[in-house]
Amino acid sequence: MMTSTVPLEEAVRQGRRDSRPAWTGAPLEGVIDPVSLQGARVPVMEWVVPQWVPLGTVTLLGGDGGVGKSLLAQQLVTACARGLPWLGLPVRRCRALGIFCEDSGDELHRRQARINAAYGIDFADLGDCLWASRVGHDNLLWVKEGAYDPPRATPLFEQILGSAVAFGAGLVVIDSLHDVYGANENARPEARQFIQHLQMIAEATGGAVILTAHPSLTGMASGTGMSGSTAWNAAVRSRLYLTRPRPEAEDDDARRLERKKANYAKANDSLALRWHEGVLAPDGPMGGGGGMVGAIENRLADRIFLDCLDAAARQGRPVSDAKNSVRYAPRMFATMAQAKGMTRRDLERAMARLFNAGAIRVGSSRAGNRHAQRALVRDAE
Repeated sequence: MMTSTVPLEEAVRQGRRDSRPAWTGAPLEGVIDPVSLQGARVPVMEWVVPQWVPLGTVTLLGGDGGVGKSLLAQQLVTACARGLPWLGLPVRRCRALGIFCEDSGDELHRRQARINAAYGIDFADLGDCLWASRVGHDNLLWVKEGAYDPPRATPLFEQILGSAVAFGAGLVVIDSLHDVYGANENARPEARQFIQHLQMIAEATGGAVILTAHPSLTGMASGTGMSGSTAWNAAVRSRLYLTRPRPEAEDDDARRLERKKANYAKANDSLALRWHEGVLAPDGPMGGGGGMVGAIENRLADRIFLDCLDAAARQGRPVSDAKNSVRYAPRMFATMAQAKGMTRRDLERAMARLFNAGAIRVGSSRAGNRHAQRALVRDAE
């Protein structure tokens, strides 16, 4: 029963905060009195990936089967563990735990080897990340046993929560929704309750949770990437969608990561990506960046330089490494179709790397009846 010695309207009129109605039942949890915040420091919004993956909440990463969302998630696990860029974006360095329900340990091993090669790191450098391959296991975290029974969390949920806390994980990846969710995907209350339980992991670790998901047929057709009930989109604070730009036939390696929902950042932003040598990386001009981006760009430039060198040799046009020569290789190669838009500066850096790696050397070349002349050649090996 609620009683008041002073009518509420009168208390408001008088500004008397001590004359509030009394309540004899249980108090409401989570109440914040804004007066108590006077003079307090306003908390800064924190991110695992600025503008893309907020800290302390659940992000839904959607994408059709085979588009690369599991790869993208494993790249983020690696990036966080080492403090390296993810898709050219800075990350919060933290420990990371990946729960992969669709990939065997061998596949995770192979995928990680390609990620390591792109980043230029070794397995010994990955002490701050852990994987769990759950292929062949019961992976349900949330089940509804009877039509009228409320859904409940399973012991596996408690194991993941405990492992994440014990490891000190700042990022937990769960791949994917249809493996771990055992209730009705189209039931709004059940979907929301599940996301709220995943939120418990984010709050207990002080980190972020990423849940991957397949979009529905309608979600793919419309381009929204929605999965089942709109409750999934409403329940999360951040939702990303990985897709292949249309038409696929023109460029099957192209990808686009879209920020479909962002409660704490600008929505509808996107990143153009490209699948290259087993990883996803930004698709754009050569920038000589660091981390994975720089490694992939450097390897692409090196390969293009060698393609140009081979083409020049077939054409009987020996090239030189001397800048003052009319046959200076980077200058000549930048005008060739094989250069694919590479600049002279890009090709100069590639030439220096290839010299250091022993892939090219200064030798001699003979074209037709001409005398042998100094020329840039591939190493015999």
